[in-house]
Amino acid sequence: MDSSSSSANATVSSSIETTSSQLGGVFHVQCETPIGNKGPVIARSMMHKTRMFGQSHWCVTGVLLIRDIFVTLDSELQDRGAGAWAGIAKCKALARYIKSKRSPVWPVKINSLLPEKRICDAMVENYLENTEPLYRVLHIPTFRERYNGLWMSELAPDPAFLVQVKLILALGSISYDESFSFRTRAMQWAYEGQTWLTEPKFKSRLDIQTVQTNILLLLAQERLGIIGDAMWIAVGALVRKAIFMGLHRDPARLPERTVLTCEMHRRLWNTILELNLQSSLGSGGPVFISMSDFDTQSPGNFDDEQLLELDPVPRPPNECTQMTVALALRETFSQRLDALRFLNDVSSGGSYEETLRLDAELRASFKVLGRRLQSCKGHGAKSSLTNSELRNLDIIMYRYLTAIHVPYFVAALQEAKYAYSRAVVVDCALKIWNSLGGTTSTRAAPAQTFEATDNLRRQVTRSMGFFMMAAMHSALLVVMELRAQLRESDALGPKLLRPDLLAVLEQSQEWSLEVVKAGHTNVKGYLLLRVIAVHIDSICRNLGREELVENLVGAAVEVADTCCGILTAMAEKLANQDSETTQPLAVPMPTPPEVSGDWAFTGLDDLLASAETKAEGWPPNYGYDMDEFEWAMFDG
Repeated sequence: MDSSSSSANATVSSSIETTSSQLGGVFHVQCETPIGNKGPVIARSMMHKTRMFGQSHWCVTGVLLIRDIFVTLDSELQDRGAGAWAGIAKCKALARYIKSKRSPVWPVKINSLLPEKRICDAMVENYLENTEPLYRVLHIPTFRERYNGLWMSELAPDPAFLVQVKLILALGSISYDESFSFRTRAMQWAYEGQTWLTEPKFKSRLDIQTVQTNILLLLAQERLGIIGDAMWIAVGALVRKAIFMGLHRDPARLPERTVLTCEMHRRLWNTILELNLQSSLGSGGPVFISMSDFDTQSPGNFDDEQLLELDPVPRPPNECTQMTVALALRETFSQRLDALRFLNDVSSGGSYEETLRLDAELRASFKVLGRRLQSCKGHGAKSSLTNSELRNLDIIMYRYLTAIHVPYFVAALQEAKYAYSRAVVVDCALKIWNSLGGTTSTRAAPAQTFEATDNLRRQVTRSMGFFMMAAMHSALLVVMELRAQLRESDALGPKLLRPDLLAVLEQSQEWSLEVVKAGHTNVKGYLLLRVIAVHIDSICRNLGREELVENLVGAAVEVADTCCGILTAMAEKLANQDSETTQPLAVPMPTPPEVSGDWAFTGLDDLLASAETKAEGWPPNYGYDMDEFEWAMFDG
């Protein structure tokens, strides 16, 4: 259903394209076309349920790219795919059960015990190596001193600091081991942090330690999948709290303080700015900040130990310090801010000329960043950045380049005028995928390409948030380009596939299955990539419609069976945990009327049998609201 109207400036016509499917739900995409047919149709925003996503949210263009896949699934699987839909319903029921077992009762008591010191030490180091360099929150020597004191003092620990430690453990636990065995404990620690921050002690909580805890909580909630798209809302509240505390004003304009206090002031504001950009990019929400809203300067190029000196002097820009990564990103802040305002501000005109201008500015800032980091090699106490730190910077910068060109990716499939945007999107998506741990080698992809052999891969596979969605978005863009190239091919014989694109197609399927094995409960990412892969294979083999449909049904059944097995094992493990060592459970999931018994696993078996029976009567008596599947691929 489309509806059209004229825009306020009378230069574009605006329409709403509604896409509906049983699996994806209902999406209302607001599109604009220049009056006089002088430009392409561009998706500007999207409504899904009660949420509105701006242009930088990957779904806004993604829905237009993959809606034919959902249409095919709807039209063909209703009659032939009862088994697949029953399997998907089982997966959803299992997902709800698993999440209920992992989530503590709210409000949670802040009294859980820490693991043994050996384990805590490893988790703390994981956090300091993988999160702190990008988002500077702590003064590391001060933190270490207080942390070590926890294990030596016989006095009761400071509750505020203990909450902070638990949030750091939650973040460090993600890459502690390959199975993320502390996932349930990490959820408990994050809920404890939320409980502590929501206590009605407003004035006494306006301090640096509380801001630190607030940032750590946001990072933990995002990566554990507790907060989802609401990250943008929560960061907005943090920005206002920071402004209320004066963090947006440079310490030079405030009462005299120590160098340590001034630098922590600048570091925290810098981290809040970065989180504000990141949440805007991910959610499509407006940035709601400009360069004129603050005058806090960039932090100094100090190592943390220097800030304990009486009168420390910042190191030269070409010396590598514990601030190098954060400062490198800060140098690109204004360009990335401009890109997000262009994409997500309601008043943005969104012309292609502006896209090309922003492209040039982002690339120029990226080159400056690269030269700065190159000059740092071999200088300073740190000597050089780690491989993971460099990959993080690459991913972030390429995500912004992708975001400004993705709106023209669909148009580029029909109009050569936008071929540059198409090339940029594919190139950036490949680079992001490679940085996240894949490979675009021309050789066949080895087995388990995404096996978590380094911390960044573990973060991408086992946690949620910015980097995980960067992986999924990049994989989808690459495979959709592969499908487009096949459709454009007029060869009568075998169709040749770009090896680098084909490698991503294979690796992304392995990775999305690994994501489920790692503990995520949403199977739609794996389902979507498998269906697209089957579609591409059918095009390559010139199969007829009947064979294509059979293959799609087979792929859907295969995904449902595979994921049901994984989730069932996961649920059984949680159900069989010793009640004395598990965290408190959330309010039990509502049991359908025809299911008797409690949520012991025998009761769960009854529920799954009921779901399968209902699916056979698809669609009127399905008994399960498929629109409840959240659009975020790994939302569970």
